[in-house]
Amino acid sequence: MLSVEGKVVADYSQVELHVGPGGAVDVREAVGLVLVLDQGHAPEADARAILTVARQHGDVPVRVEVHDGPPPADPRWDAVTELSVRSGDAVTVTGWAGEGTLAVPAPAGVGLRVRYAVADGQAGSDQFADGRWDEPPAETYVLQVWPAPPAPAELVSASAPWAQYWAFGPGAAAAVQRLADVPDPERLVTLVDEALAAHPDTAARVRAGDERFRLGVIRYAQELFRVTHANGVYADLQRDHQALARLIDARAALAG
Repeated sequence: MLSVEGKVVADYSQVELHVGPGGAVDVREAVGLVLVLDQGHAPEADARAILTVARQHGDVPVRVEVHDGPPPADPRWDAVTELSVRSGDAVTVTGWAGEGTLAVPAPAGVGLRVRYAVADGQAGSDQFADGRWDEPPAETYVLQVWPAPPAPAELVSASAPWAQYWAFGPGAAAAVQRLADVPDPERLVTLVDEALAAHPDTAARVRAGDERFRLGVIRYAQELFRVTHANGVYADLQRDHQALARLIDARAALAG
């Protein structure tokens, strides 16, 4: 195994994996913590994957490991996404908009599987939310890389609330579209019920009183608020966060 460690600068809750000129990212839509993808349209384009982190901004520690085959998982990870890439001239992890660079010691011109994992991400998210920005980051970001043929990108796990907020995004968008014929404001209740049914472990945590686990369900509501913004039907609820929390808690109780 080869490994390198360093710090890159996160912003907008993002860092970047660049596969280098001549490389390719084999993903076409958001999956797990991979939210935005830029494949590039010419051989010289630097394709990249945008990776979500647990804090909005600041230096974040990154460890990159290059293996001969799939390594074992770490039980400390609270979020894992895997994707396939083809390496170009140089694979790097950079901060958002190129702030800070960490070279990945992977060969050029080969198919690679990339496992993006976050250890102690919830602790880091809470640390940032509490304003303890002068403390060393509580979380660690890990990229494990090994040779492999292309395979679909996969959300492996999102066990922590911070990760669920991001990972549930594609499901939220699909659910809102699927419920387009349900009249508003009834659509919100139906949507919350679908979110809780789709994620029973999250629903159980909400019923148990862990308020942080509302985040993933809130992501569903926010997608509905986004697509209905023009008609203003949910304008009051968008501002009243406590009312939305009470709705989620009430529907979770009924779902149990």
